[in-house]
Amino acid sequence: MINKLIWAVAIAIWVPCLYGVLGGAFIYRQDLPSGLYNRYTLTLYKTLPPPPKGPAYCDFLNVDAYALAFSCSGLPPFIGWLRGGRY
Repeated sequence: MINKLIWAVAIAIWVPCLYGVLGGAFIYRQDLPSGLYNRYTLTLYKTLPPPPKGPAYCDFLNVDAYALAFSCSGLPPFIGWLRGGRY
């Protein structure tokens, strides 16, 4: 029983960590009264420039105001850093 609990905790910790390192993002969308919206993108890479200079993120799973997203190019952001800032 304790083995299953340890495995569950390990998976609950490592899956979001690996998702973040590979460039995944957590997105929150706040609708405004004017009909526009604010989009908050949370990534492990906090110093990324916004698009078009930085990588753009494409949602792949939407649930109400929340979403999971990856870089639209399919490459993790650290690849852009290795290329000298060309995302």
